[in-house]
Amino acid sequence: MNIYLIRHADAEKASLKIRDFDRELSQAGKKSIETSATYWKTLIPTFNYIVSSPLLRAKHTAEIIAKQFEINDKILIDQRLSPGSETEFLIDIANELEVEELAFVGHQPDLSEHLANFISEFNINIVFKKGSIAKVNLPGKIKKYSGILEFLIPPDIFKEKTG
Repeated sequence: MNIYLIRHADAEKASLKIRDFDRELSQAGKKSIETSATYWKTLIPTFNYIVSSPLLRAKHTAEIIAKQFEINDKILIDQRLSPGSETEFLIDIANELEVEELAFVGHQPDLSEHLANFISEFNINIVFKKGSIAKVNLPGKIKKYSGILEFLIPPDIFKEKTG
């Protein structure tokens, strides 16, 4: 199984007027994730499902990705991906769905911890920028420490070069 960990794109700034749960993607965040997802299609044939945190910025990120991959009916919203999620929750979801290509859209610092837990028994410091994607191959049984990191791509790599 291949698991893709995706951090939501850039969102509007936190404020007293907007609950954290309801923060939307910024215009730059929307554009960045659209561009990134277009390039991801050259590396990833499709996702069987995109499982998203229920927070608005994660849901919108998942929707943009699903639109690019033409799988709008394959988005699942799961409370277990809310901030503070545990790697065991992702393992449970993966085992429940039993598919080959599964994407999770979530938050920091959770995604860095999940990625570290999937690929190593040791504490690893991983920078997981907004709009980044990581691919972990989990051969055999889905469990901690058994994954192979195939890539971790930040969105900046897709910015057009000028000058």
